[in-house]
Amino acid sequence: MAKTQRNTRKIRRISYESFRNAVDANACCAGDGTDTTTTLATLIAREAKGTKPAEMLEEILSRGEGTPVHGVWHHALVGEIILRCLQNAGYEISSELMDEVVDRGRQLAGGSCGFIGTCGALSSTASAYAILLGSTPVATEQRERLIQFAAKLVARLAEVGGSRCCKKSSYAALEVARDEFAELGFELPEEEFAGRCLFFASNDTCDGDACVYFPGKR
Repeated sequence: MAKTQRNTRKIRRISYESFRNAVDANACCAGDGTDTTTTLATLIAREAKGTKPAEMLEEILSRGEGTPVHGVWHHALVGEIILRCLQNAGYEISSELMDEVVDRGRQLAGGSCGFIGTCGALSSTASAYAILLGSTPVATEQRERLIQFAAKLVARLAEVGGSRCCKKSSYAALEVARDEFAELGFELPEEEFAGRCLFFASNDTCDGDACVYFPGKR
């Protein structure tokens, strides 16, 4: 019987703290969700008009001129945008529910996509879904359904692939969300996602034509 080959690759510890403090490009790890940008973005979302999540995302984030393209504010914002769009569409979504999705998003660590495999923008979307579903750690059926939805979010981002990009993650999350929220009885308008990114010029590590959301992919 052949011996199992041992993995002799030397594993080097990468410190979360040192990474987040290294360079401005790692702004995705900066802050704890209570930073000024998160607060401003979520306040703007609370007053935003319209019922199209991707459109609302672009409107809100386009106001942040000079703000790094990556950041923890996506962790609170994406789920709030979904709930705000549903509220604008006439569903009974209270301010307390939006406060809850923002609070959950603020607890997500920056850079979680590359350190623990859970993107904050996806988690924010899953949080909004969990709130409407009534999922908790002890609600068996709802928890199962939530995990299935979260798996679809992660699968879509993995399919899109490429380098870190909070805007890419947000688009991927919203792209999956529409059909899944509709199954809960919460209808969101159809939106075109391919080629719609407005933020590529701000991202030094943009994948360009390799990204489905890059302009020209329609």
